[in-house]
Amino acid sequence: MVSLTKRLGMTPDLWWMTLAQGLWGFGFGLYGLFFPLYIEKLGGGPVIVGLLTTVSGIVTAFVVFPGGWLSDRVDRRTVLIWGWVIAIPVPFMFAAVHHWQWLIPGVVLYFGSAFSTPAMQAIVVAQTPQEHLATAYNVVISVFGAGMVLGPALGGFLASHYSYRFVFVVAGIVYAISSLAIFRMRPAPPDRATFHRTTQWRPKSRPRFFQWMIFSAVLAAIQGIAWPFVVPYWKSVGHLSVEVIGLLGSVAILVATLTGPLWGRIGEKTGIPRALGAGLGLVVVGWTAILWAPQSIGWGVFSGLMRGCGEGSRGLQGVAVGRIARPGEIGTSYGLFNLVTELSAALAPLPGGLLFRHWPFAPLVVATFLTAMIAWWLWNGLPGRPTPAPPLTP
Repeated sequence: MVSLTKRLGMTPDLWWMTLAQGLWGFGFGLYGLFFPLYIEKLGGGPVIVGLLTTVSGIVTAFVVFPGGWLSDRVDRRTVLIWGWVIAIPVPFMFAAVHHWQWLIPGVVLYFGSAFSTPAMQAIVVAQTPQEHLATAYNVVISVFGAGMVLGPALGGFLASHYSYRFVFVVAGIVYAISSLAIFRMRPAPPDRATFHRTTQWRPKSRPRFFQWMIFSAVLAAIQGIAWPFVVPYWKSVGHLSVEVIGLLGSVAILVATLTGPLWGRIGEKTGIPRALGAGLGLVVVGWTAILWAPQSIGWGVFSGLMRGCGEGSRGLQGVAVGRIARPGEIGTSYGLFNLVTELSAALAPLPGGLLFRHWPFAPLVVATFLTAMIAWWLWNGLPGRPTPAPPLTP
């Protein structure tokens, strides 16, 4: 265990945070994949799915920057505790509603708790050596998916044999248990010695940071067009059952979780842009499989393997930000990064819902094409950066 901890660059606090993330992912996985179906059950359609997804993204965008600013000024463990505690009542709120409109307060509260996300990211960067940052960061972030592996399959079973409301109650209990791990962490005060109070946040002074921020915002918008409608697409076009959809979702989540740390090691060896380009290429293959045979369980499994493997590379964007963030403003850097990417992603589901309503294939077709272009761009080198010269031949 000591050897594994050293190789991954983990500390005891990071292991506690990892456990909390895994449990929370399990709780969210019980209902997250089926939430669009629950919205439809309560009277909402594809446009309402897009609307609530947009609301969640906008709320997240508005809270992450203040949360990042706060995490550079107060104890980061305290910020994490409040983020966890605030979201615990949300599943119970979802269980009590009888119309989709009453889901909005719970959505606002749940995603409002995301103000603690920059504090979590800052703790990882502050406690991890640079040479292990990509691996440790992906371990902590991707383990959320590890908890979700069993979540969709179990949630689909419980929803089919009991009710959606029962699933939400179980999720709320799991959330409460998850918070206990956060309380076991030690205080994590910010680095006040290197805090820059007069720093100006302008693209000219931080070109690399703003380049990654803009790129990640564009990618988040493209992904946001399609991902909320994968489950409705499988159900309406592929005519798959809730339990089968849950199992297919678990395949993708399991692979994404297992490959997250591996992508961290690949990024350390080949560079983040090229590794991320390879990952997005696999996502394109997975989405193409869904478009090719939405009714096939075999193609669905193949799609889950490809999409999951590719999605495991998405954490490298956050690693890039952690590497270029200045000491004393790590939380603020992540807060601004999350603000822009979440706001960008929040705007995408509404047009995605309109596309889905007119042609269920449309969101996936658009996102697949644009993601393929970005993957090719990353794999072949970022524009504006010199390409290494080929070796001289005798």
